[in-house]
Amino acid sequence: MKVNIFYQTDVPAHLRRTGLFKKAALAALKPCARENAETNIIFVDKAEILRINKAYLDHHYVTDVISFNQPRPEFTTAEPWAFGDVFVCYPVAREQAKNFGHTFLQEMMMYAVHGCLHLTGMDDHTPSERAEMDRRAEKIIAQTLPQ
Repeated sequence: MKVNIFYQTDVPAHLRRTGLFKKAALAALKPCARENAETNIIFVDKAEILRINKAYLDHHYVTDVISFNQPRPEFTTAEPWAFGDVFVCYPVAREQAKNFGHTFLQEMMMYAVHGCLHLTGMDDHTPSERAEMDRRAEKIIAQTLPQ
């Protein structure tokens, strides 16, 4: 599985930890990893996450993360295929980090991993589902971040 990281907003250079984001995403995507699949994690601003929410989900508010699974293509060649896209709102991560007692980097990673877990089929509609996703995301982040 290939993970691409894009910064479409003003994420400070010291937080552009592309290697860490890729490592965490790959750990989250491991159950679904296929050699020729690609996942994109895109860091965006509030205006862009709002545009995406309105255009694709009919939500008229800013969210922290949005994931979109892509359907498996019909072809069976070794051509790369898009597994999914995860849009992370950096300004929301920056604002929420304090509320959760995380660093900005931890909160960014939480959203990226959370979005990847959604791509694997996990959901968070119930409190127990949300707790399981949070537990798994926190474990992945703890294993990824240098001590």
